[in-house]
Amino acid sequence: MKISIITPSYNQGKYLEQTILSILNQGYADLEYIVIDGGSSDNSVEIIKKYADRLAYWISEKDSGQTEAINKGFKKATGEIVGWINSDDILLPKSLERISAAFKKRTHPDVIFGWTLRISEDNKILFNHFLPKPSLWLAKRGVFYFGQQSWFWKREMFDYLGYLDERCHACMDIEFIMRQFIAKAKMDQVPQILAGFRQHELTKTSQNGDIWTVDRARLKKKYKILNYRTPKKFAKIVYGLTKLINGNYLRQYYFTKKWQGKTLKDFIN
Repeated sequence: MKISIITPSYNQGKYLEQTILSILNQGYADLEYIVIDGGSSDNSVEIIKKYADRLAYWISEKDSGQTEAINKGFKKATGEIVGWINSDDILLPKSLERISAAFKKRTHPDVIFGWTLRISEDNKILFNHFLPKPSLWLAKRGVFYFGQQSWFWKREMFDYLGYLDERCHACMDIEFIMRQFIAKAKMDQVPQILAGFRQHELTKTSQNGDIWTVDRARLKKKYKILNYRTPKKFAKIVYGLTKLINGNYLRQYYFTKKWQGKTLKDFIN
């Protein structure tokens, strides 16, 4: 099963090589890896060229932002399964094998979710929330948590859903998942940590600003989705009970006790 991974890149040379290697070193035979750089002025292009012979496609040119870059990659992709890993995030070892196996299950899912580890800029483990599978009911009530880095879907979904909404510069992932929900896509969860989200002061997630305000307003208008910072109390209770029943809180407790502050290398090995 061919899997296409897209990495949008812009001036993240500090982390880019680790991102690229985390994907290329998966050892997955049917990988198509595409890097779309937005015209970086740091050493990003130099790093990309270093691995150019192992990439299916790469380009460095100005664009309107991350969402356009991701779409450029998706339009080049030929894999049955697609996803994206940002230029400061990582895929954990054997994740592509697990993703492939998940899509081959009898349930024939259209979308799969795994868990996403939080790591620091110096590769220290911060935490893992062990999130349950997201749902439309919870999302519309302001409870919408998932790890984009561990989210993959069938490329054929672009045929009837279109690509990411390039008007969104912060919540493009949430907007696309809402379309998947509405299309009644079959969603399965892989109970594995598949990827790592790097938390540092320059990530969009670490910053508030106009792009978040504008995107959240668009989501609320289009899908009647509430701001996840002010969810409905009943929805929060349902979500908490789901995590409790699934054993997610217990997993989180033991994981934090064992791994918080340890290095990513220790965790992988």
